[in-house]
Amino acid sequence: MALRILVADDHVMLRRSVVQALQSDAGMQVVGEAGDGVMAVRLTRMLKPDVVIMDVVMPTLNGIDATRQIVHDCPRVHVVGLSVHASGAYAKRMLDAGASAYVLKDGDVDELVRAVDTVSHGGTYLSRDIPGFHPH
Repeated sequence: MALRILVADDHVMLRRSVVQALQSDAGMQVVGEAGDGVMAVRLTRMLKPDVVIMDVVMPTLNGIDATRQIVHDCPRVHVVGLSVHASGAYAKRMLDAGASAYVLKDGDVDELVRAVDTVSHGGTYLSRDIPGFHPH
C-alpha cells in the first residue's frame, strides 16, 4: 500500500514540483496540498496522511507551530520539515515540535524521498548540510 502524503508549502511552484516528484514514486500517493499551516493542520486531521512534508516558514501559522498541533492531534502522523534555512536552530525547533526529519529545499528530490521513507519506518532524518547541529 502506498504511503499517503500531505505537502504543505506556501510557494505553489515548489509545492507542485514536490508533489509531482513524489507521485512518480510508486510507493507514494499525495493525498492533499496546503498553502499555509492552518490548512495543513486542518487537512491532516481530515485526511490522516502517513507523512506531512511541512515547510518551516509559512503565513498564518508557521510550520513549527503547525507541526506541534499535528503531532499532538494525530500522533501517528510523521512530519518532515522542509526549509531553505540550513540552520541548526531551525532544525532543533522543528524537531522539538515533533518533526522526525529536517530536509533542505536546495537538496535533491531523492533526499526528500529518503527522508519520507525513513520517517515512515519510525526513523529520524537530517540533511547533512546543517552546520553545528548534532541531535541527541
